[in-house]
Amino acid sequence: MKTIQELREGRGESRQQLADAVGVTFRDVAEWEMGTAEPTVSGLRRLTEHFGVRDDQIDLRPGHEPTIGERITDLF
Repeated sequence: MKTIQELREGRGESRQQLADAVGVTFRDVAEWEMGTAEPTVSGLRRLTEHFGVRDDQIDLRPGHEPTIGERITDLF
């Protein structure tokens, strides 16, 4: 699982470029990356389409300790 920031930086995008691409504000992206807010369902759908990943491949809680279930999922 990768955070939104990891996915964004992996594409060499700025926060503003990602915001423009998925139709949100710079502040929205910053808050998602800091873990102080999460995208809406439609925002998450646009992120998955933009990055070409499934929604369960995006870590929406940066800095949290993964649960045992998440660790097992990452193995497979």
